[in-house]
Amino acid sequence: MEEKTLKTYVKGMYCVQCPELIICTLLQLRGVIDADVEYFKSLVTVRFDPDIVTEAQIFAALDDAGYPPFERRPSITERLAAKLAHAFDRPTGRAK
Repeated sequence: MEEKTLKTYVKGMYCVQCPELIICTLLQLRGVIDADVEYFKSLVTVRFDPDIVTEAQIFAALDDAGYPPFERRPSITERLAAKLAHAFDRPTGRAK
């Protein structure tokens, strides 16, 4: 059995019962091995067998349950930190 892990962000989590509903929804899908939800990050992690269930089916189950998945864009702070790190990694061209 091949195992794969999928991480996705979801919209629509507004109470502490939402993660439990998401986990129950996902575990009802044949081929889903395990599911975890990080409430404050709106992050869902799913371990599954890709020979039995597809990523598209997992996304559809989340959407049908009222938690549409989305791709999280880096925050402005994360983007600036990445730019600064990149800037300091560049050679300056100065003689040592």
